[in-house]
Amino acid sequence: MKNSILKSIFCVLCVIALLTGCAVERPAEDSEPVQNGELNPENDSPVPEKEAEAQDKEQDLGFEYSENSDGTLSLTGYHGSGGELFIPAELGGKSIVSLGDCSFAGLLSLTAVHIPEGVEHIGSYAFECCGNLKKVYMPNSLKSIGDGAFSGCASLYLADFQDGVESIGRGAFLCCDSLVQLELPGALTELGEFAFAGCDVLSSVRFSGDGLVTLPDRVFYGCSSLRRLSLPESVTYIGKRAFSGCDSLEHLYFSDDLSHLGEYAFEGCSKLANADLKAEIIPTGLFSGCFELKWFSVSDGAIRIERGAFGSSGITSLGIPASVEEIEPGAFFQMRGSISLDGDNERYRLIDGSLYTSDGKTLVAYFPADPYSEDIQTEFTVPDGVETICAYAFAESGLTSISLPATLKEIGAYAFEGVYVEDLTIPDGVAVDPLAFGDAEQGGEEQSPDEPVEEAVPEVIGSVAGDRNLFREEDYSCFREIGNDEFDDWCESYLAYNLEQGIKLSQKVIPYIMRYKGEVVPHFIPMTAVQNRDPSMWAEAANTFGDDFEDMYLMMVHGLSTELSRGRIQEDLILYSGLYDSQLMAAAGTDVLPTQKQLVDAIGSEFSDPIMISTTTDPGVAAGFGDTLFIIYASREAMETLGAICIDAVAHSSEKEILMNPNAHYRILDVGNMAIEQQNDWDTESSILFRGYVKVELVTP
Repeated sequence: MKNSILKSIFCVLCVIALLTGCAVERPAEDSEPVQNGELNPENDSPVPEKEAEAQDKEQDLGFEYSENSDGTLSLTGYHGSGGELFIPAELGGKSIVSLGDCSFAGLLSLTAVHIPEGVEHIGSYAFECCGNLKKVYMPNSLKSIGDGAFSGCASLYLADFQDGVESIGRGAFLCCDSLVQLELPGALTELGEFAFAGCDVLSSVRFSGDGLVTLPDRVFYGCSSLRRLSLPESVTYIGKRAFSGCDSLEHLYFSDDLSHLGEYAFEGCSKLANADLKAEIIPTGLFSGCFELKWFSVSDGAIRIERGAFGSSGITSLGIPASVEEIEPGAFFQMRGSISLDGDNERYRLIDGSLYTSDGKTLVAYFPADPYSEDIQTEFTVPDGVETICAYAFAESGLTSISLPATLKEIGAYAFEGVYVEDLTIPDGVAVDPLAFGDAEQGGEEQSPDEPVEEAVPEVIGSVAGDRNLFREEDYSCFREIGNDEFDDWCESYLAYNLEQGIKLSQKVIPYIMRYKGEVVPHFIPMTAVQNRDPSMWAEAANTFGDDFEDMYLMMVHGLSTELSRGRIQEDLILYSGLYDSQLMAAAGTDVLPTQKQLVDAIGSEFSDPIMISTTTDPGVAAGFGDTLFIIYASREAMETLGAICIDAVAHSSEKEILMNPNAHYRILDVGNMAIEQQNDWDTESSILFRGYVKVELVTP
């Protein structure tokens, strides 16, 4: 990755939004704190003997709690024996009304929980990552369930809701892998984003009431076993990617009053065969990946069809009503088949199957004149009078010959992407977007990868630190370097080792943060923004990198933080990190990109750079990130002290990464140059990359 590109990207990250983590619930201002089950007596008066005995008995139960201003209690922790837990309705004669934030989080000893009558609220992340929790019985008094309350409870198969629950928070049941059926409460009016995302065996959802108006963003994201769903008549709003990845969903029934559809709402619903819905705006990517959906009629009253709304789907027949006033370029990208248009539509018209603006001056999208003909159309002549060819108009059309008129003035981006014509003559004076041909070469030849450039060999291969060198090979002889070929095996041993320690992890959870990454730039900078909780980066990162950042935010901020922080590493490791300019500046303590001499002068110093959060076990991968590498000697003790280490354990992937804790500090040991052998996919012979390196030791703050 080129430093200049990275520097320019960092320049745009400038809008504020503060991300907050999990905090233990605090008592009200006028309440008295209670620790480990001991109620503070008023006025320091002696505790009556019977009351003291009762308190001793309560203390044995293992509950921690705080007293609220009204004299009721909120549980804040538990250190009992676990198993099937019956939470008492009272402690010390005072009623328990809530389970506090993180109060039972990460307790693998719990197998079932009975929540007593009187409890009205379950706090955020209260039972997060209780990996062996199978059953939860909720009281009639319960009104609300907080964010992430049961996220990561991989064994939970019974969540016994009562009708009184009015709100379920964001990610409340995120990645509950064993949850098969849901009957949502009759009083439910508020459902948080990605409340049931990642529940991949959830096959049935029933809504008992009709008070829910909004299905929020990603609410059933990745529920790959969900087959049928009838939404309450009250639902008028379906959020972004609400059902994305529900690849078993066959039928979905909507209210006639539906007013809003979010982008990519049904993305990847590959078995969805019918969707009779009404909305004013048909959003971007609505049916992307819906390959069984063959026919769709845009409802009368729809005003706009956005980019990619029907692209990459199985739709072969599409009806557009008279009410549609705007169709964005690329709305039908990769759609095969035909469209029909209401004759009363005043904005658009069809000519030989293709879609034009009503004045005939703009070609919006090409469609074959006879899509059902056995002879595939390969030639097309753009009519005289056409002045503009919209973006994506011919993309992936399969045409091999296109004739353009002399009246043409403008060709949009990706208009001919994936089209390999034998001869295409563009009239003089036409404004052609630089991306008009996408990745395709005009003339039908594919681009070949660039030949690797031979790099200049540094004068010294090895340390250039001289007497300043603090790296002694014998001191780090126990550190193990794990290459790509053995990384998958190492991940399996990581799982087994943690299980021996009583920490149950799953291969799905370990790569949870990283599995939605895109290319290097779209995933690295959003990770940085989220992991840093950097108020100057977050919103602009979302604007710049879009869905990649959204996925990263979802996975990192609301994604199984307790389980990740409990993971234990069984050995000392050698890791690599490709660098950003800012990291080198932090290491050298300079405001400008440092020279190698300045890095040598910094040997022995300790620095903290929260941007250095992504490492790899492969120096060849890291070498592609930047011109200088950090070689990180990360001891088991340091990693366990720091906490969360997230491993990208996706089998057989070429990029193996470990996510470092943002609180980590690094001590500089050595500076030098190294030669790295790299094998390109398109080249039978390997090449040598020469990179500067900085050897550092991971240390606790």
